Amino acid sequence: MAEYLFDQKEAKKGLKEFFKNEKAQLTSFGNAVNQTFEAYVFAKVIEYYKNKNYKVTIVNPKVDGKEVFKLKFSTRGAPNKYSYALLEMDGEKFQLRHQLRISTTSNSRKLGYKANICCDISIIKDQDLKFFTTNDSVSNDQLVSFGEVKHMSAFAELVANFIGLAHELTPKRLKRTRIKGYVSEHIPPFLYVSGFLNPTAEGIQLSIKKRKYDLDVYSHEFPMK
Repeated sequence: MAEYLFDQKEAKKGLKEFFKNEKAQLTSFGNAVNQTFEAYVFAKVIEYYKNKNYKVTIVNPKVDGKEVFKLKFSTRGAPNKYSYALLEMDGEKFQLRHQLRISTTSNSRKLGYKANICCDISIIKDQDLKFFTTNDSVSNDQLVSFGEVKHMSAFAELVANFIGLAHELTPKRLKRTRIKGYVSEHIPPFLYVSGFLNPTAEGIQLSIKKRKYDLDVYSHEFPMK
C-alpha cells in the first residue's frame, strides 16, 4: 500500500528541482522506491534547518576532478565519497549525513569498537571524515540527532525498534523532556514511514507522547513540516 502513497516519479522531479544548484539528475535519487524516499526525507530535514534560519551548503565529493552530487544508498562506502549538507548557525557547524555509521553509547575498546549503527539520517558535529573507511564509525559524543526512514506502513514492533535505537544512540532523549517550555535546538530523533501507522503503531506513538520522550514519528498522514 505504501508504494502507492509515495509517488516516486513526482518525488524525483521535486528532488531534482530542490537540488538543481547541484546539477542533480533523476538518477541521483536511486532506482528503488525506498532509496528515493530516503532522498526525499534527506531534503525534508534540510528544509527543517532552513526554516530554523540555518545556512545550508551542500558539499559534494570530487569525481575525476569535478564535484558530483551523490547520495549514499548503502551501508557500505567511505563517507567522503558522498554528498552531505553543512549546517551553520551562530558560528556553530554541523553535518547532515546519509547512511553514516554512528557508535552506540556502549561502544568501547573492549568491544573492539564494533558497536555501531548505520543511520539513514544523522546530524553530527562538523568534523573531517576524509580518512574514514566504510567500517569506521563516528564517536557517539559527536552525534546530535538521527532519523530512521522506512518505505512502508508502520506496525508496533517497528516503532518499538525505533525506541530501541534511541536507547542505544541517544538515551537522554528517553527522559521526560517534552515538558512545559520545551524547545528543541535541533531536530529530535525521528522515524519516518511512507505509509500509515496501523492501530498498534499509533498506540506506541501515543505512549511516546505520554512518556514525553523527545522522539517523533512521521508518516503519510502526519508528515514532517
